[in-house]
This record gives sequence, structure tokens and C-alpha cells, in this order.
Amino acid sequence: MLKDEFKELKEQIAGGIIPATANPWTPEYELVEADLKGHVDSLVSVDGIEAVIANAHTGETKMQDEETYRRVIETHVEAAGDTPVFAGVYGESSIEAAKLAQTAKDAGADGVMLLPLDVYAHQIPQEAINHFKYVADAVDMPLINFQFPTWGSPGLPISAHVEICKLPHVIAFKEASFDPIRYDRTIRAVDHLRDDCTIMTGNDTFLMHAYELGAETGLIGYANLVPELHVEKIRAVHDGDIERAREIRKRLLPLTNHIFGEPEGRYRARTKAALQMQGVFEHDTVLPPQEQIDHEEREDLRRILDDLDRL
Repeated sequence: MLKDEFKELKEQIAGGIIPATANPWTPEYELVEADLKGHVDSLVSVDGIEAVIANAHTGETKMQDEETYRRVIETHVEAAGDTPVFAGVYGESSIEAAKLAQTAKDAGADGVMLLPLDVYAHQIPQEAINHFKYVADAVDMPLINFQFPTWGSPGLPISAHVEICKLPHVIAFKEASFDPIRYDRTIRAVDHLRDDCTIMTGNDTFLMHAYELGAETGLIGYANLVPELHVEKIRAVHDGDIERAREIRKRLLPLTNHIFGEPEGRYRARTKAALQMQGVFEHDTVLPPQEQIDHEEREDLRRILDDLDRL
């Protein structure tokens, strides 16, 4: 059962959208704090943005040093005001993850999302459960569970996520398998835990369907772009206005297909290019060894944004 002191935050994020923010870098790979502050401030000003999460996959978190990691969170906290700030936590051992979670807590984060470890590929449920228990004991703060493929594995056995979602520190579960069948099976398996664990989707490529199948919240990198349309879409589904949700999905489909086109891992570079075109970021730098998108792809993206009246 969820700890009493975490229930208010759990309810606060039960509905709406949580952007997993992109981080702006100079061409020399330094954080551009002014651009990040402006971006976070703009996102949290949108009605329906219930929180933001710094240093998740979209934020290139595993590629940063600890000082940059801390500065990114502090910048989010400063810009977000009363809006909750979560932080992604990596680390290939529970010891390292706990240290980073403490860094996030000290920087002002309200909670952390534990990114899947490479050892999850072992498919041993107790190792993942032990990981959450270790971090919870070390930092005593709200945790978000996260289903995501690792090292060619589709993810942990679903039974492991059920047990993790029962832990007293776990306030939410982000399902991001990018597999509609596994998503449906997982949501059905954890449905009875909703009173203590907010059910989220991170499946940017089939959001309308994910909301229809039971996600209360979208925790998505896609929300860096057109956040108000993402809010409108999830509200349309929750209100039963499927026709309106389909209209928004159809309108966004060219952008969805581009941002998450093959190879899907380039969505970060495409997202940053779009933010630069919109004047949100001065640069569209991605951390090495990632590559920026080429001229032809950039022009395609510009045309899509122009058709959406986003330039």
C-alpha cells in the first residue's frame, strides 16, 4: 500500500500530460540554462501539464556527468514553480542509482523514475524488485516504475511490474514497451492497483489507443512539441469524445510519423531540430556519438511544422 505522504502527489499526476523534456546544449556540449528555463516555463504554463520529468531518455540522461545532471534538475525546479518535477535515474547497480536519486532529491526533485537496468534482461523479477526496494530505503522519496525494452529483451515479466507497483514508494507506472499487445496485457494486470499507483503510458506512437486502453496519464517525450494538443487528445479520450481524439491524432500523424520514424532512436535529434525551428532552443545539438538530422530530413520536418502552424 502506498505511503500516506505520497498519496497527494500520486493523485496530482493522475490525469493529463507529463513532458519528458529535451535538454539544450551548445555546439561545445554545455547546458544552455536560459533555453531550458524558458522551455520548462512554457510547458508548465499549459493547462493540463501536471508535472515535468528531467533527465529521462529524451534528456539524454545516461550521457551526462553528475554535475550537469544536477544542474538540469535544479533548472527545472526553478522554472517549474509549483508544478512537480521528477527526474530520471539510471545507474547499472542499485548502489549507483541510489546515489543519483539522492542527487536528484537534493536538487529539488519531487520524485524519481528508475530507468530499467541492463540486468533486467536476465528476466529475474526479484532483481528488479530488489532494485526498487534498495533505492526506496536509501532515499525515501516517491518512485515511478518504468517498463522499457532493454538489450533485445521486451522487458521484465509482467508479474514483476505487478509486484513493483505494490511497493509503498511506487506512485506510478509508466508502460513504454512500444508493443500494443504487451501494453494491453500489462495494463490489465495492474488495473487493480490504480488506487495506489497511477497508470501512465510512454508509448508516443499509439497514444490515443493507450489512453483508450486505460492510461490515466501520458509521460512522453513527444510532449516537448505541441503540448496543448497532447492535453486536448487525452482529455477527449477520457471524456469519451473519441471523434475529437481521432481528429487530433490525424492532424498530428505526419509529425508522429516523422519524429518516430526509422530509426526510432533518432527521435531526440528530430525533437531538438523541431524545437530549434520553433525558436525554443538556439541549437539542436545532441550529445555524441548521436548525429543531428541531415538537410533533407530537416526540410521535411520544417514543412510538417509549417502545416501545423508551428513556425
